[in-house]
Amino acid sequence: MSSSKELSQRLHPARATLAAISSIGIALGMSRYAYTPLIPALIRDGWVSVPQAGFLGGSNCMGYLASCLLAMVLPRYLSVRFVIRMSLIIAFVGVLMSSFDFGFYWLILARFVAGLSAAPLIVLTPSVLVTQLSERWKKLCAGLAFAGNGMLIVFISLTLPFFLGFDIQISWFYEAAVVAFCCLLVWPLTSRASPEPLARSDVSQHLNGRQRKVLLGLTLAYGLGAIAVQPPTLFLTDYLHRDLGIPVSQASQIFSILGLGTAIGAGCSGLIAGLVGSRFTLLLVYVSGVISMLLVLLSTKIWLLVVAAGLAGFFLMGLVAITSQRTMEAVGHVQHPRTWGNLTFAFALGLSLGSNGMSALLQSGQTYLGLFKIAFWTLCVGLFLTASLSCRALPSDQRSS
Repeated sequence: MSSSKELSQRLHPARATLAAISSIGIALGMSRYAYTPLIPALIRDGWVSVPQAGFLGGSNCMGYLASCLLAMVLPRYLSVRFVIRMSLIIAFVGVLMSSFDFGFYWLILARFVAGLSAAPLIVLTPSVLVTQLSERWKKLCAGLAFAGNGMLIVFISLTLPFFLGFDIQISWFYEAAVVAFCCLLVWPLTSRASPEPLARSDVSQHLNGRQRKVLLGLTLAYGLGAIAVQPPTLFLTDYLHRDLGIPVSQASQIFSILGLGTAIGAGCSGLIAGLVGSRFTLLLVYVSGVISMLLVLLSTKIWLLVVAAGLAGFFLMGLVAITSQRTMEAVGHVQHPRTWGNLTFAFALGLSLGSNGMSALLQSGQTYLGLFKIAFWTLCVGLFLTASLSCRALPSDQRSS
């Protein structure tokens, strides 16, 4: 009785959106990408070697991959509320475990645990958020929720250098404290999540050939995009510091521009799609990624690398937001959570293959710049698939034009 009363009382749109921003920020920013600014200091203080730093990122991606399976299975048997709360706790535990140097394999486990929290928060948070919003606020607030990743990356990148001046462990403790604070912000929204498992639905047989081709293109391009974002999101700060001689604090500030780009990408992609449609926006997002990698390959000028970092961030979260929207247009609202879960798994698989594969290449003598070349050509293939498959016309395109 009390649970139904709790669900019927909506949060204020601003409070619900702040909670969703924090939830997505924990899932993508704190559990995953907030690790990147720490890499130079981890290597400097002897916690890990250069290849080991990459393998820690790979372990985190493997945790994310496993979390995608959990996000597809657990909500069928456990309440949505419980799954979200469990994910928040796991995120905090994973970051806190990372704060202790008990050896490389301990850190591998810690980063895996942190990644294990991500997908349930990404998949379930938007659906809980929209239950708290009127039609007037749904599109705007949903876009802002995905911007949470970028906002936290910017915040961490700008504030972390102060703690790095003391000790790498203090820096980890600081990140754990930020996660704990964000969990407190998310908790009121979890009380509005369903106390029941998700209802099962199976309507995939109703998809026609054109819808299936669009989904195939989205899935392949989304996975390739995940592979390609590894150099900027995992190795950028150490490339700037180790290969170009940029101080750690300045490299962290440049990485904050990537975070700013993710916030802009998440927010602006929806606005652009509203003006010119999702097909053109999807192409624009992919072109931004290609240009980003090209700038890194062609120049070592700081201002161009800043632009490249911003475009990489725009590509990353713009790709997430607009792929989600295009998936909605292809399959409809009812089937979207299930289909989006499948695409999230493809993205996680790409992250795992990219991070572990590129770490192995580093161990065999490959350079950071070589990894950016791989990312560039991967994005070129993804752009071709997007243009040829993902942008095929759907009935929803005619209705929205």
